Amino acid sequence: MKSGRILSMTLFISALILAACSPAAPTPAVPTVPAEIPSPTPTLEPTAVPLSFVPAVYRAETEGFELDYPADWTALPIQQIGSRGSQGQLFSPDTTAESLATGGSRLGVTIYLWDPKNDLAAYVTHRKTAWDASGSSIVKESSGDLTDGRKYMSFVVQAPDNGQAFFLFTGLGEKYLEISGEGNLALVEEIARTVRPLGFKQ
Repeated sequence: MKSGRILSMTLFISALILAACSPAAPTPAVPTVPAEIPSPTPTLEPTAVPLSFVPAVYRAETEGFELDYPADWTALPIQQIGSRGSQGQLFSPDTTAESLATGGSRLGVTIYLWDPKNDLAAYVTHRKTAWDASGSSIVKESSGDLTDGRKYMSFVVQAPDNGQAFFLFTGLGEKYLEISGEGNLALVEEIARTVRPLGFKQ
């Protein structure tokens, strides 16, 4: 009795082992679809943003740069203003160095020789200290690259009398270039950001 039971149990276990070891039934082949690999998106070259004005070109031959400004404006060439600086000016119609016409704008283009050289961040810190000392406050601050790849930093600064002015700073060899203006600040910024080496083609 006992041995018959053991035999039956042994046969049952053997059957299970054989079933487990026998080859599995073939899995029906699933048709494969080739994966579509998306082609890389081409990198588009940056295109120049059209200006909002008909331009004339302001050239500073000695310093080696130029910028665009509205053709109906008055431009005064770069003049030495001391041993460490020189300046040019741009005025919209009916605006002068002494008087800003209603709806008008004016810019100063100033080149400074300042130490340390080739340190735009240090120069900007120096200018911020001067603004703070005069009671002015920074309303807007930004930075980026000009069309020729040079770094710039720009600011809108509010004076104690609530008047606002735009400033853009960048390097110019071992000097610093400051373009500042008042009036239509969006237009002033647009003009300032066209600054580039003489003859530079985008």
